[in-house]
Amino acid sequence: MAGRIILINPARHFIANANGLGYLIPLGLVSVGGPLIDAGFTVKLIDHDLYGWSFPRLIKEITDFHADYILLGHSGSTAAHKIAIKTIKAIHQKLPHLRVVYGGVYPSYAHQVVMAECEEIDAIVRGEGEQTIVGLIRTWEKTDDLSYVDGVTWRRGKEVIVNRSRTPIKNLDEYRPGWELVDWQRYSMFGFKNAAGLQFSRGCTLTCTYCGQWMFWKKWRHRSPENIVEQLKILANQYGVKIVWFADENFAADREVAKRILELIAEADLGLSLNLNMTAADVVRDADLIPLYKRAGVDYIVMGIETLNDEVVTNIRKNNPFEVSKEAVRLLRENNIISLTNIIYGLEEESWKTILQKFKGMLKLDSDILNAMYLTPHFWTAQGRSTDAYQVIQIDLDKWSYRNQVLATRYLKPFELFLGVKLTEILFHLRPKALKRLAFGKDKRYLQIMRHSMWVGIKVLLAEIFEFFFETKFSPQGSMKTLHGTALNSELELSRRALQTDQTF
Repeated sequence: MAGRIILINPARHFIANANGLGYLIPLGLVSVGGPLIDAGFTVKLIDHDLYGWSFPRLIKEITDFHADYILLGHSGSTAAHKIAIKTIKAIHQKLPHLRVVYGGVYPSYAHQVVMAECEEIDAIVRGEGEQTIVGLIRTWEKTDDLSYVDGVTWRRGKEVIVNRSRTPIKNLDEYRPGWELVDWQRYSMFGFKNAAGLQFSRGCTLTCTYCGQWMFWKKWRHRSPENIVEQLKILANQYGVKIVWFADENFAADREVAKRILELIAEADLGLSLNLNMTAADVVRDADLIPLYKRAGVDYIVMGIETLNDEVVTNIRKNNPFEVSKEAVRLLRENNIISLTNIIYGLEEESWKTILQKFKGMLKLDSDILNAMYLTPHFWTAQGRSTDAYQVIQIDLDKWSYRNQVLATRYLKPFELFLGVKLTEILFHLRPKALKRLAFGKDKRYLQIMRHSMWVGIKVLLAEIFEFFFETKFSPQGSMKTLHGTALNSELELSRRALQTDQTF
C-alpha cells in the first residue's frame, strides 16, 4: 500500500496577505503534489497559512488522515523559516513516528545548518522537487537508505549526509501541478475569486546581485506554450479560476516563445485576468506586442526597477536604465495594463537626499503602483556575501521579508528611513494624476484591480505602522557579528552562520 502524504504550507501570515491582498495557492507544494499523486501516493494539502489553525487542530487533521510523511515547504524564504521549524517541532512532539521532509529556497541553501538546527527533520529536498520527492518517498517505502537519491540532504543516525545535486529538469511538461489538491474557493486576489498561481518558466537570464533565484533554478527553462495553455484551460473550465499570477522571475526572457503563448491564450479566449513579472527592458523590446499582451488578458505587470539611479542599475547587473523604465510604464499605460514597480531602499547609502531623489524619480516614472522594499542580504546572493554582518541591525529572521529594514544606514536612523519610505508611498499614490485615473479610468479591469489595490494598500500601511512601533526591535550594529557558539538551534546563530558561510547545493 502506497504511503499517505500531507503537504503543509506553514502559517507565516505576511502583512499584505493578512490585510486583504488575498492568498495565492502554495504553488511549490501543488507542483510536487501532482507527481506524487501520479506516482500512486495518497496526498493532502493543508495551507496552514490560509486556514490559520491552532497547532492542535493541525495535528488532529494530520492524525485523521493517517499520514506517513509530512512535506513542508514555503515561498517565504528566510522570513518563513522560523515558523516552519516551529511547525515541524510541534508536529513531531505529538507524532514522532512521521517522517518529515523540508524544502524551499532557504533550506536548499542552508541545508546543513538547518539539519543541525532541527533534529526532527529527516530530509531536505534541495532545489526543484518534482523528481526528487518522488524518488525519495519511493525509496523510503522500501529502505531507510537514501544514498542514491540525488538532491537530498538526509540523516543516517546522527550523521547528516549530503547527496550529490540533481540536474535541472529538462522537460517540465512531464510534471503536472496537482490542481485537485487546492481548496479553490478560499483563494482570491484583487477581488477576483479562485486565484491561481502558474509557473511557465524557471530561472532568469539576468544575474542581479541582490537575487538568488537565478542560482536556485540553475538556468532559464520553460514549459511548452501548448502545455501552459492546456493548464490555463483546466484552471478556467474545471476549477472556475478567474485570475492567474505567473510565478516567473522573467516571463518574457524569450520574445518568440512569449509571443506564441500570448497568441494561444488569446485564441483560447478563457476570460482570465493574467499577471506577469517582466523586466522593463523586455516590455520596451516587445512594444509592438503590448496590444497582444492585453488581448491575451494581461492586466498587471510587475517590473523590478529596483533603482532609478543608472549607475546603481549597472552595479547590480540590471538592464533597465531610467529612460527604459519610463518608456515601459508609458507603453503599459497606453494599453491599460497596470504597472507595479519595485524599488529597493538600501542599494545606495540612503539619506534624506536619496529619499527625495527617489520620490521625484517616481513622479517622473509615473507607474501605477509603487512597491517599496528594503535591501535584504540573503547569504546566498552576491549582495549578501558582500555584506558585513556588523551592518545587520535586524536579527529577527521573521523580519527578513523585504518589507522591514535589516541593515543600518549611516545617515538615517531606522525611524527616519521608515518615515521617508512611508511618506514616499503615501504621497506617490495620492498624486493628482493617480487619483484622476482611479476616478475616470475606462478599463473595467484596470479600475477593479487599482481600486482594490488602493484599499488594501491603506490597510497594509496602517498594519506596517503598527508593526514598526509595537512589534519591531532593532539591535545595535555588531550584534549579529558577536553572536557565538552556544545553541546551534538558535535562530540567531543560524542567521550569523548563514551570512558568513558560502553554502551551495
